[in-house]
Amino acid sequence: MLKIFILSLLALNLYSQSHYKELQDKKTYLSAITTCKDLGDKWRLPQIWEIFALKGETKTFGKDKRYWSATSLVENRKVLIHTSSDESYVKDRDIPAFAFYLQDGDVTPTPKSIKANVICTNLPKTKQSQKWFKKTTKGVEDSLNSILWEPITKSNRYIKLSHEESWEKCESKSLYGKSWRLPTLDELYSIVNYQHVKPSLNTEIFSKMQNRYYWSDDAFSETQAYVVGFSIGSVATSKKENKSYFRCVSDLD
Repeated sequence: MLKIFILSLLALNLYSQSHYKELQDKKTYLSAITTCKDLGDKWRLPQIWEIFALKGETKTFGKDKRYWSATSLVENRKVLIHTSSDESYVKDRDIPAFAFYLQDGDVTPTPKSIKANVICTNLPKTKQSQKWFKKTTKGVEDSLNSILWEPITKSNRYIKLSHEESWEKCESKSLYGKSWRLPTLDELYSIVNYQHVKPSLNTEIFSKMQNRYYWSDDAFSETQAYVVGFSIGSVATSKKENKSYFRCVSDLD
């Protein structure tokens, strides 16, 4: 998924104006899709997992900007409030689409009537693939990131800890004689699958994760770290002192 897209970006000169164009004016969601198409047959609005690969590239694109993706929620829900421990939402007629904050890496459901910035691309469209993930008796082998995901059991399914406590819990594990750690943000986000909701991943492979935030190892600041929400597939930051779920990983041999 992300690996294919990142490699294609590198191969095709990621920041060449021939493959990316940032529109001057902010657009609503539908207007963003239309305007990108108007650039030519191959131009389009990128999917959220594609634009996520541009995280942090503020030298090329603008700081403090929210960019539209083409990905919409698969349920009729509108997010009202983001907290540091959950993805809060209520039912509404407006089905939000995912927007991305390039500077801080947040992925947030946003009402389609909101005006946001737009990056169009003419790169080949990528799809989310499950071929990288294989469920085994020892956990999920992830060939995309070359890691093993800890199996979910009755003893670890409901544990919520602070960021430091989660980090220490993973580091202290010796399951199967392996070393364990918290996943990076890219690793954690790569298992999100927007064809699913509550949780937003394939439970046949990854089992039933909680519809809440999970810690990543990546820090946003001294006091905050990145979390991925598996209710709808959002990315946010949370105070490290907050309690959240976590799932440990181990590097494949």
